[in-house]
Amino acid sequence: MKPAIDSNISIIPMPGKGLLPPGAMTNSHRSMKTRILLSALFCLAWLPGCEKNDPLADQGELTGTVVPFNLLAQMPDAAPGDTLILRTVCWAVDDNLATVDFYHRGFKQRNYDVKMMVNAAGGVSRELRAQFAGDTLFFSRTHIAQYPQSGQSLTDYYQTLENAYVILHDFVVPGDYALSRERNQDLIMAMNDADYERLVDGFTGQFDRPATVQVFPGINPFSLTYFRVDAQGFFTGELTDEGRQYIRNNLSREIMIEFLKEAMVSDNTRVTMESVATLDVNDAHTSSTRVFRVL
Repeated sequence: MKPAIDSNISIIPMPGKGLLPPGAMTNSHRSMKTRILLSALFCLAWLPGCEKNDPLADQGELTGTVVPFNLLAQMPDAAPGDTLILRTVCWAVDDNLATVDFYHRGFKQRNYDVKMMVNAAGGVSRELRAQFAGDTLFFSRTHIAQYPQSGQSLTDYYQTLENAYVILHDFVVPGDYALSRERNQDLIMAMNDADYERLVDGFTGQFDRPATVQVFPGINPFSLTYFRVDAQGFFTGELTDEGRQYIRNNLSREIMIEFLKEAMVSDNTRVTMESVATLDVNDAHTSSTRVFRVL
């Protein structure tokens, strides 16, 4: 008579090894159990990294609770009259933004290069050249616009994809930032008085007696007041201090143009755009700036 087999006992068939009794385990079983355990531990460690990517969740670390986050996008170089789209992205930890403002300011630097053609000793033509930097012109900070505009709320500018407020504003580059386009005599006439005085100073030290007599035919060519002489009483060709002052006092724009060879200016004008996001609880704010070159 065959012995009865307990139905609660599992018999594990193993290829080529017959039946194993309960509790018996091969090396392959142990290896599989180890791999399952490690996989489970890895999944538990990985689960926090699978949370939804939410920029607002990290705002406390990014901005604290004092100031909002604000970032103005870069814009291309532009010419006066061009329209630029200002784009700023902002948010706050407690979603308590009050306003977003846009501003512009700038500066203009001009570098001049002017040449005159005069006579030198022996009647040979000689080029005089003056190069100098004009005064830097600054444009004060000017308000452009504030958001939300009348009848609107910042909620109107919320974008789900960005999980933030995204504000766009069209900005037309003002004509005040226009580059200097004048050349030659038009440039001489367009210079302000301070820049023209710098130009004359640049030329004064280059004038000698032949050039002075040519440019100012009314001057006495034998004047000991304006022209230096050596120990033997011969003219050296150099000007005295009084002679150089005579050049400064009498080299008018009209005379300059008469002997002008070339006048050019390089104009470097930059504009700074700024967005300012302000909280409604303590007026704390964050500014973001971008600079573009005027073409």
